[in-house]
Amino acid sequence: MARKNTLPQPVTTPAVPPPAQSPRPVAVVDMGASAIRLVVAEGAAEGPLHLLEEVSRGVLLGKDTFTHGRLGAATVEATLKALEGFRRIMDTYGVIRYRAVATSAVREASNADAFLDRVRLRTGLEVEVIDGSEENRLTYLAVRERLAQHPALEDGDALLVEIGGGSADISFLRKGQPVHSGTYPLGSIRMRQSLGGWQGSHEQGTRLLVRHIHNVVDDIRREMPLREARHVIALGGDVRFAAGEILGDLPAGELPVFDRDAFIRFVDSVVGYDMEQLVEKYRLPQSEAETLVPALLAYRELLVETAADRVTVPDASLRDGLLLDLVRSDQPQGIEDLRKQVLSSAAAIGERYRYDAPHARNVADLSVRLFDELRREHGLSDRHRLLLEVAALLHDIGNYVNIRGHHKHSQYLIAASEIFGLSQDEMHVVSNVARYHRRAVPSKSHLPYMVLDREARVATNKLSAILRLANALDADHLQKVKDLHIVPEDENWVLEVEGAGDLTMERLAALARADYLTEVFGRKLTFREGRQRPWP
Repeated sequence: MARKNTLPQPVTTPAVPPPAQSPRPVAVVDMGASAIRLVVAEGAAEGPLHLLEEVSRGVLLGKDTFTHGRLGAATVEATLKALEGFRRIMDTYGVIRYRAVATSAVREASNADAFLDRVRLRTGLEVEVIDGSEENRLTYLAVRERLAQHPALEDGDALLVEIGGGSADISFLRKGQPVHSGTYPLGSIRMRQSLGGWQGSHEQGTRLLVRHIHNVVDDIRREMPLREARHVIALGGDVRFAAGEILGDLPAGELPVFDRDAFIRFVDSVVGYDMEQLVEKYRLPQSEAETLVPALLAYRELLVETAADRVTVPDASLRDGLLLDLVRSDQPQGIEDLRKQVLSSAAAIGERYRYDAPHARNVADLSVRLFDELRREHGLSDRHRLLLEVAALLHDIGNYVNIRGHHKHSQYLIAASEIFGLSQDEMHVVSNVARYHRRAVPSKSHLPYMVLDREARVATNKLSAILRLANALDADHLQKVKDLHIVPEDENWVLEVEGAGDLTMERLAALARADYLTEVFGRKLTFREGRQRPWP
């Protein structure tokens, strides 16, 4: 009997997943007014970040800028040497992703462009100059991470303050969400340099500082409801020093929180010392002694304007925010968080100028629906979508000044405002988009439009064409249009509208305002009523 040839059966073993790769280190570089700092860390989008190395070099960029308006040769060379060392550390860890930023000391220097070019050529680092709005956003990210579920963010309104070397970054938080933010000339190095040539007594110099701080805080009070703040969250080395002196050594991990009156008494005692006495009494480096009194006076003036009876001092910084943003900003949750923060701040501006909130929100909703329907045509990003949404929310705030020509008033009111999370360049785009929601379209004779770069002008054209149509669909401010679709037909577009009630006014206004959409996108638009909903 013939034997069957049988092949050995393969032995199957459970598949072993490949070992999880540890996250690759990332790095941030913070070029501030008094020091340059590097942080190297690793961490995934979810979970904590693990610090690998932190380095600081005391380079007084602000001293040059705030005294002479430019960075001197010696300061530039010291900066380059520090950054060369930072680059070697980054290379040692195999850092590929990084973000290097510079703040007011570089932002305001007349030779900033030449300086940044030298940094790039000598170290290979691309340094981004960020404005106050971005500083506020990044700092807020760090504070929110440190104070998750803390009463300062969960219970009532809070004032978030950091007195830096060049400026004070201040945000007003309502239930943890930023609704007002701004950057103000209360930097400790800036204030100290303004008294650089002072020949009078220490007491007279202190009075000058107090007067200057009081005047700036008066301006802040007009922009933020300081009296409503029940909590004060203070950041920065100077206030951390004060917390250490008031509270003494705390157990590891305990959050420093001190009483309002204790802080005021401490500041009153410190301002009586001149710099030499501060160095001797507190064993401070000269650079820290120079900035201590101006910074503490600013914190005190802001604190007494609030209803807070305590000050919370979390260990959070711009660098922490940079790291979090670098690791998590491209996650869906991070994008949606930013949107909420930006729109909350924009709505606060709308309320200040008594906007028609239901109309504004309806136009914003219709604008983003049109944006999404036309994605394949306009080729713009989700960031542009957010700028359109903000412009739609604020397009009518010019009515606060005058109904006639209110689109022009909207333009300059928005351009002069700060919205949490948006840069000045982005605010200029928003202001132009809002300006063109009615009447004239963008023109070379319009200076605010022409100062935009080419890419920003193209985006403004597309976004304002969309906003004009969205605004027309709520022409009578009754929010009758509930949804819409753009349907291609024979090289043209049909605007299918779902709504409630008589849509004659919306049809006529939409067809009248669609001319600019046709000019920008090259398609004619017709109007068709879709499913009708019952009128409330």
